Amino acid sequence: MTDQAPQNILIVDDTPANLDLLERILENCGYEVRSMPNGPLALKSAAHMPPDLILLDIKMPGMDGYEVCAHLKQQPPTQDIPIIFISALQESDDKVRAFQAGGVDYVTKPFQADEVLARVHTHLEISRMRSELAQQNEELVAAAKLRDDVERITRHDLKSPLNSIIAVPSILVGQKELDQESIDLLHTVERSGRKMLELINRSLDLYKMETGVYQTALQPMDLLPVLRSAASEASADPAASDKTWRITRAGQALAEGDEIWAEAEEMLCYPMFSNLIKNAFEASPEGGEVEIDLDESDASALKVSIANQGAVPAAIRDTFFGKYVTHGKSSGTGLGTYSAKLCAETQEGKIALVAEDDDSTRVIVTLKRTPPVTKDDLDAMFKELGLRRGV
Repeated sequence: MTDQAPQNILIVDDTPANLDLLERILENCGYEVRSMPNGPLALKSAAHMPPDLILLDIKMPGMDGYEVCAHLKQQPPTQDIPIIFISALQESDDKVRAFQAGGVDYVTKPFQADEVLARVHTHLEISRMRSELAQQNEELVAAAKLRDDVERITRHDLKSPLNSIIAVPSILVGQKELDQESIDLLHTVERSGRKMLELINRSLDLYKMETGVYQTALQPMDLLPVLRSAASEASADPAASDKTWRITRAGQALAEGDEIWAEAEEMLCYPMFSNLIKNAFEASPEGGEVEIDLDESDASALKVSIANQGAVPAAIRDTFFGKYVTHGKSSGTGLGTYSAKLCAETQEGKIALVAEDDDSTRVIVTLKRTPPVTKDDLDAMFKELGLRRGV
């Protein structure tokens, strides 16, 4: 026994004997049946109360089965109803035309009751499963949208109390007589609050980059301060206390006052290089060294290479920059390298993994290079501003 309502089938045929026979066959199996002797009546009946399936004859006076099927497929309420043609026509061209009109199956007359019932049952099941899948897909889309909305609202709501946390330490330091240890603790609270605020902003930017709505603001910037800051922060982790780092230019040590310029956005560069350099430290063996090398051999591109002596497992090399891909870190989210990839591509750059079997890994970020500023450029800039350069 089941509480499910019986499925409704519409039969369309101009021969009363055929209608009577099909009615008995289907009703004996528990289906609700409606019978119509011509196309126009069938269209009105289907529009008024769409059936679950239609058995449709082809040769009928006035409007044939092909026309009826075409009309049904043009109307949203009836366009997804499965239509099985039942006809005495047996030529291949007739069957092809039936399928082209939108039919899902074709039964030739004289028909066998078992065959009709088997085909009806099959197509009703397929239709039911399609309907369930469509509903599940709608629910998944709605759930994903709700999740994204909740995440964005949560991030937004977290920012207000964080702003207070960030502001209080400065107020206390300015108004109270505190010992140096207390002042240092308050500064730590402030820095931690700013870091959390930055993470919230980054997560919002990650969503914008994923959906392609992030507004990039590329401008000339010196990458060295960003790289040094990211490396210093990564090396300050107690787990990296025995590991070292260095920044080189084409393999050579940097000179005092060196600058490395690129067309980039600092708000994207810092989290990108911070993630990559932190990963390099974590993957390095004890006593290992992280090398950050800058290649300016290409006049239009700057390559930043981050290398360490840890090997990337072969199983994840092809998906290294994929979302949620992680290995060997119980607390890892798998978003660090994915975020870095988005940051690089949003800045019109590229990112690549070079993993060797000799326990070495190199991630290469390629950014647009800032053309060098010449004396003529400066003269033109001053002229445009209506100024004179000093001698």
